[in-house]
Amino acid sequence: MDNYGQDVSSPVSLESSLSGNPYFSRMERTMITINEIFRNQHEYIKSKHKISALEMDLIQFVVRNGPQKMKAIAENFAIKLSTLTSIIDKAERHRILKRVNSKEDRRVVYLDVTKKGERINQEFNEYLHEVAEKIQGSLDEEFFSRFVEGMETFNQISSK
Repeated sequence: MDNYGQDVSSPVSLESSLSGNPYFSRMERTMITINEIFRNQHEYIKSKHKISALEMDLIQFVVRNGPQKMKAIAENFAIKLSTLTSIIDKAERHRILKRVNSKEDRRVVYLDVTKKGERINQEFNEYLHEVAEKIQGSLDEEFFSRFVEGMETFNQISSK
């Protein structure tokens, strides 16, 4: 049984049972487990820092890409600008993100990460590093290499 009370020995969905491929249902179950692991980490971040998973995603996005225009962020996350504005208002109250006016055109507003946001991001990255070390430590070098290649392929397919 998984955390949802599902019998993990049986197919997760009708589609997977019809595919005839035993790896398909195993992949589905694994994806559910991976999702649950990251949901648990988001819950930890939420309880420790009182921020939402979306706020954490925004921090990571801005850290990765540098200060971004609000419109670009809204488009990237497929949310309305008005919705993003209310999320950023809350993030500013938590002092994890900040709005910065452009020096060239004060009408243009960028979103940047605060020191507190950087600390939260660093903590999250340390968690991911620990998970990667744990995985690496439990696999031989060849299998670990194939595992990483599989994850990279999964990322490429998922981002299409």
